[in-house]
Amino acid sequence: MTKIVIVGAGAAGTTAGLWAKKTDRKCEVVLITREQYPEYSRCGLPYTISKIIPEFTDLMEHEPAWYENFAKIDLRLETEVIDVDSKAKTVKIRNIKTGKEETINYDKLVIATGSHPAAPPIKGVEEKKGVYFLRTIKDAMEIEAAAQKAKNAVVIGAGLIGVEAAENLVEKGLKVAIVEFLPSLVPLMIDPDMAELVEEEMKKHGMEVYTNTAAKAVLGGEKVEKVLIENRETKESKELPADMVLIGAGVRPYTDIAQKAGVELGTTKYIKVNEKCETNVPDIYSAGDCTEYPDFVTGEPTPQGMGTIAVRMGKVCGINAVGGEAQMPPGVLLTRITKIFDIQLAAVGPTLAQLERAGIKPVIGKITGSSKPEYFPGGKLIRIKIFSDEKGKILGAQIVGYEDVHQKINVIAAAMQSGMSIYELEWLETCYAPASCPTWDVLTLVAEPVIKKIERKK
Repeated sequence: MTKIVIVGAGAAGTTAGLWAKKTDRKCEVVLITREQYPEYSRCGLPYTISKIIPEFTDLMEHEPAWYENFAKIDLRLETEVIDVDSKAKTVKIRNIKTGKEETINYDKLVIATGSHPAAPPIKGVEEKKGVYFLRTIKDAMEIEAAAQKAKNAVVIGAGLIGVEAAENLVEKGLKVAIVEFLPSLVPLMIDPDMAELVEEEMKKHGMEVYTNTAAKAVLGGEKVEKVLIENRETKESKELPADMVLIGAGVRPYTDIAQKAGVELGTTKYIKVNEKCETNVPDIYSAGDCTEYPDFVTGEPTPQGMGTIAVRMGKVCGINAVGGEAQMPPGVLLTRITKIFDIQLAAVGPTLAQLERAGIKPVIGKITGSSKPEYFPGGKLIRIKIFSDEKGKILGAQIVGYEDVHQKINVIAAAMQSGMSIYELEWLETCYAPASCPTWDVLTLVAEPVIKKIERKK
């Protein structure tokens, strides 16, 4: 009987345990987490602040008893791994509440330790009360409690967590300012020209938006009172009132356990795995936010931070750990989406800046259309941008709009993964009905300017 020890009970680790059990019912699974809760949706955390999701525990997939009674998994909550011996195949653990230590053996080890928020070098961040990070249910509880008493909030960092948290603080009734170091919002997801629509939407809902701006210091006595910001171009500075500050400036992987086990880190300093999610150490696998994996388009190692990829990697780990055969695709598309107030934004593949850093100069097409025929009432704006190489290979796309965005980005993801060219996308047969969508979908129309540019270069 195979014994699998999994460090980390987030999306990747829990999925690995469940798929190990699905593949081999007789295997033994020990699932270890430092948190007091089993797997829950971290992506749903911002929505607990505004109470769109009423209870924090609503994010949990299953109650703790379910793991033992139904899944037959030995779940160890509030337990930390303090050492790994990959030669002896042992893991030393400690119960955080009782201090009791125990050494357990494993046949296969899965490291799914995830990541933690990055603390930017801003004066006062670590000293002042009222500064928060959002990664766990405990964090969300503290933020929601603070927001009940606050009037002004400053969010530092306009990535996915930052913009979603900012939106929910506005929904909570706070006056919110968001500060982004780079020139546009959600810069790792969409290009500046696409982010303009998102910025307009946020300002329409009363939010102050500061891009290309550095947060220099968190000011106040014992507790935060203001945030000093400085425009990176003009050097103009300003103090923003703040009863609370939320940092959403990226994450760092937890790799201590992996390094104790002798596991190799990649060029990004995340854990390096192959298509079977194996590390360089025999019988040790890794999955989720602590790993890197090749980008589908550039081939370059890329940190993984998407729940969709975490569960796929976890499935691969679980199946392979009990002797099955599963592997990841040759690269990840990082298909991603979010919704800020009424606007949806989605992307697949690298941004323009990421393509250019990889030495790829794409052919670009962009159009703005409607979700319904022009003559039919209720149509909503939708803007799409697509990248291709000079041979017609689709390299990525971004969509911003008010309706049907997720469906369209999924179509392009499927097109990329299946090898469809921009020429084939132009002639894709899409559905049509006046109340639903136009005869020529923006999905196909956006291919036309790309093809014209390619043909002119021949």
